[in-house]
Amino acid sequence: MSFAMDAKQEVLKEKIENDCCSIAFLSAIIKCSGELSISGNHKYKVEIYTEIKELFSVVKNIIEQYYGRECDISLLEDTNINKSSRYKITLPTDITEQLLKDLGIMKIDEDGMLGIENGISDFVILDECCKRSYIKGAFVACATSNIIIKNYENQKSSGYHLEFVLNFEKIAQDLVELLKNFDISAKITVRKNLPIVYIKEYQLICDTLALVGANKAVLNLQNEAAIRELRNNVNRQTNCLNANLNKTVNAAVKQLNAIKVIQENRGLESLSENLMELALLRLANPEASLEELRSLSTEKLTKSGINHRFTKLIQIADEINKSKFTITTL
Repeated sequence: MSFAMDAKQEVLKEKIENDCCSIAFLSAIIKCSGELSISGNHKYKVEIYTEIKELFSVVKNIIEQYYGRECDISLLEDTNINKSSRYKITLPTDITEQLLKDLGIMKIDEDGMLGIENGISDFVILDECCKRSYIKGAFVACATSNIIIKNYENQKSSGYHLEFVLNFEKIAQDLVELLKNFDISAKITVRKNLPIVYIKEYQLICDTLALVGANKAVLNLQNEAAIRELRNNVNRQTNCLNANLNKTVNAAVKQLNAIKVIQENRGLESLSENLMELALLRLANPEASLEELRSLSTEKLTKSGINHRFTKLIQIADEINKSKFTITTL
């Protein structure tokens, strides 16, 4: 099960306390995952589509409590790519029109005609608790995430991403403003002609999850972030170690080549005593680091001192190589 699905199921376990919050929650559910149709006898019909079976009991309880009616749920044919089950929750048609008005989804326009409210009606989110409940409903209805917990073998290095896939630009704008009430900064993009409200910053995603009541998901995400940071630190240290090792090997090869040039053309005995000792040490220990050579030397030298002597050996070898290609003219 995905991280987002687990978080949604956790959110649905939290009881909705107030009547106003129930209205806000159901309004968001229908607005973000419902479909409205009109039958031949001009009856309105609302169907909610979801992959979360547990949502049915929440919607059912709200409808029964406030309207005394029952909802129906049916399992749709499994035609989606990820092979997860999809359900259709059908609301009772005899109360649909009144319900949509109560939820701020339908409104009477200036001409007295009944129309759709594409944004979030102000009266639905008057109080702080209602704002939170609306975001909670939107999260359950249409939130998705790229977050994968504990899948390190195949997981690519990617950031955190939480988004709400919506139907109207107005509700996307209103949701961004709603999140601002809780100091959560979100942005809007468009994908396949649908407005997407997205949050990419790790801390803001944690804040959003905490806001909707997905506290276990917050802990899982924090743990995931800590493990990722640890793995990144280990990778950085490993890369640094490998870089230093390559640097050491390249320097040793250059030093050995210089010593070989001197040995073949002038002999190591032509060197001063301290340079000859260092040359012999390098020949005997071709893979040793400067620190290891320092510990093997009979002199108390620093790494800087050893490096300085190797520089002299390389300069002597360069002079020998240059002299080979000097052209003498009469």
